[in-house]
Amino acid sequence: MATRTWLGNAANAKGANKDDAAAAVAFYAARAEAPLWVDSSGFNAKAKSAMDEVRKADEWGLSAAAFDLPSVSGTSPDALADAEGKLTLQLLKYARFARGGRVNPQSLSRILDMTPPIKDPNAVLTELAAASSPDTYLQGLHPQHTGFKNLRKALLAARGPSKPEVEIDPALKISIPATKATLKKGVDAPEVALVRQRLKVAAEAGTPETLFDEKLELALKAFQVERGIKATGQLSGATRVSLNREVENQKAPDPERDTLRLVLNMERWRWMPEHLGKVHVENNIPEFMTRVYKGEDLLFKERIIVGLPAWATPVFSADMEFVGFNPSWGMPDGIKMRELQPRLKAIGGNDFFSQLFGGGSGGGASIRAYGLNVYRGGKQIDPDSVDWSKEDVRNYSFVQPPGGKNPLGIVKFRFPNKHDVYMHDTIERPLFAQSNRALSHGCIRVQNPKGFAAVMLAEGNGYNEQQVANAIAGGGEIHLDYKIPVHMTYFTAVADESGRVSSYADIYGHDGKLAAALTGRTLRLDPVVEMSSSDGGDDAAPVAEGSKQTSNKRKKKTYQAPDTLADAISGFWLN
Repeated sequence: MATRTWLGNAANAKGANKDDAAAAVAFYAARAEAPLWVDSSGFNAKAKSAMDEVRKADEWGLSAAAFDLPSVSGTSPDALADAEGKLTLQLLKYARFARGGRVNPQSLSRILDMTPPIKDPNAVLTELAAASSPDTYLQGLHPQHTGFKNLRKALLAARGPSKPEVEIDPALKISIPATKATLKKGVDAPEVALVRQRLKVAAEAGTPETLFDEKLELALKAFQVERGIKATGQLSGATRVSLNREVENQKAPDPERDTLRLVLNMERWRWMPEHLGKVHVENNIPEFMTRVYKGEDLLFKERIIVGLPAWATPVFSADMEFVGFNPSWGMPDGIKMRELQPRLKAIGGNDFFSQLFGGGSGGGASIRAYGLNVYRGGKQIDPDSVDWSKEDVRNYSFVQPPGGKNPLGIVKFRFPNKHDVYMHDTIERPLFAQSNRALSHGCIRVQNPKGFAAVMLAEGNGYNEQQVANAIAGGGEIHLDYKIPVHMTYFTAVADESGRVSSYADIYGHDGKLAAALTGRTLRLDPVVEMSSSDGGDDAAPVAEGSKQTSNKRKKKTYQAPDTLADAISGFWLN
């Protein structure tokens, strides 16, 4: 058969995936029937159906330009073999791309720990040969997840006929300087005039437009109340942001940017497991939200806190196996090496806990205050007996028993993984009120952890309400009879059934890397959001009772002891 000979020439498969090329060689070596795609007159109906579908690749978030579809240059055996072999390789490429084979996510970042479910090319060829409608078969290779389908709806709508331009209120074109300066009644400043234009508040006759008067103060209070900002009547940093956000929302959409964002997130769905699990958890990192699904039904939805950009939460899938109540907190090696060891080496040998955590002399007292125990080889030791300037902290365990200051709170959810990431309660509940919740060292803190535990135990072990209450009261770790898949996702665009899109900030910069890999251009759709432990401003989270709120500015040698061990180790206090 001429196609076997054509495929046997390595030069003809140049540029093809090696697994695809090997599968094509094996398929035609075993095939005794007529060619799959050509007959004596050229391409047959199945070939034309398949090629028509490949030409629609852009409708599926791929690029039709990536596929070099062949033409029949004659009816000689060699010409037909050339067309047969080329089309086979291009269809295998399409199948690979449909399942996430365009980019290896781990080549973009080590924390994108996903393995796209690429279909075995041998199976693809067998199924293509048996398919009566190759176009339908190729369509079915794309993710069948609702999230992918909804994004595709949005993509088709975005690439459809352009909508008529809507006239924008001139006031919504006025931007306020995005500074942290706070202006209040009585101030005379040029930007006050801009605020007047923005809120449509004219100055009283004979009064300069630049004077901040009572009338403007009342207008700002009304705006702040409407936006959920503390109603001070002052032009604060948070108020500036909110005023300008409305201006940004009025800007004409950038079709290229908007469609690219959809394509990037469709690609991420291609990386997801083919089957998410009948009951499964989705933690969407940029959205700061967790959801539990049973089929298409939403069982639970709640706010979460994710990793800081410097401690980015990884993207992966693992099975929830354990729910533990009143857990101990063990310091991970990453925090030991990146946060603890540099400080210990700088401090030196003696009484390090009192210096590390504030409190003058008496390291033992500091240890008791935080309830921290230090172990080596399973035996508890006196930390002041160690010269930490010469020791590797990974040889020691730093453990905080359960209690009111334990950063894990009352419950911990374990889905074993190489990243040592888990979900847990927190004693820093006010942080859930913040809009930007990238605040942890990579693990996921969940609001309403008891509610989440109830769902996990009900779906994992069939517990009723009383059994859940008994488990919480009893403490200890419960093994789930049914392992529940947990998917750590990074979707910066999510669409609903109507195709309406919600977008989220690219907090770790993954969008830009993926866009560059897919398009060959360096693009950044959103700036990476740099966040501190407290956003500050009028819309900052309330401070917990008894806690101390400190300035973001470093003060020379005036350290304040943190309220919890988590704060001390995290560097929110000392750095």
